[in-house]
Amino acid sequence: MRFSRPERTSLIINMTLAETFLLLLFVIWYGHTTIIRQDPIAHLKERLKRVEQENERLAEELRQANNQIADLRSRLEFWRQAWYGVFPSIEPTVPLTPEKIAELRKEACRSHPKCEQNNVLVHASVVGGQISMMLLTESPNFSKWLEDSGRARLPAGVWITDVKKIYAFLTAVRDYYARAKEMGSECRFDYRLTYESKEDYYDGRELFERYFYPMGLSRTRTR
Repeated sequence: MRFSRPERTSLIINMTLAETFLLLLFVIWYGHTTIIRQDPIAHLKERLKRVEQENERLAEELRQANNQIADLRSRLEFWRQAWYGVFPSIEPTVPLTPEKIAELRKEACRSHPKCEQNNVLVHASVVGGQISMMLLTESPNFSKWLEDSGRARLPAGVWITDVKKIYAFLTAVRDYYARAKEMGSECRFDYRLTYESKEDYYDGRELFERYFYPMGLSRTRTR
């Protein structure tokens, strides 16, 4: 008489138990889904659960969208204030031509607005190390301030080669800016520069751009 080996018998028993367990799981799952299909209340509960999950997802998306809207509103307010701060006389509804856009770009690069509509105040020249300067236009506000403060006025359209007069004028421009800042209306004039050599170029810009914004730089061998 032959007897089965214990290991083989144990393996058969384990396989049988596993199959039985899987069968029970299948029966439970099938019975649960059958109940849901057959029971309207269970079916509604299942649908309600899915709806609640969808509502939670939509609520999260709405929260994120509201945060984005708040951020965009904050950015829009910043640029609105920046627009009016740089261009207080320009309305956003004004049609922007290519010329106007170019003008606004130049204005946006300025740390301070113009002092006058015709804002190029002087033409400076540095040729062979010789500094000279000509007043191009009369600024009504600046001229009045010079008179009120007892400062000397330069004649427009005349080249000034006296370095002392040039520095005295530049000092007056600096003091005018300081006074305007105290009055809450900071501004800055523009200038043009004519130069001959690289040394003249650097010397001219280093000196005059302490007081003005450059609006034209040209190289020439004669004034």
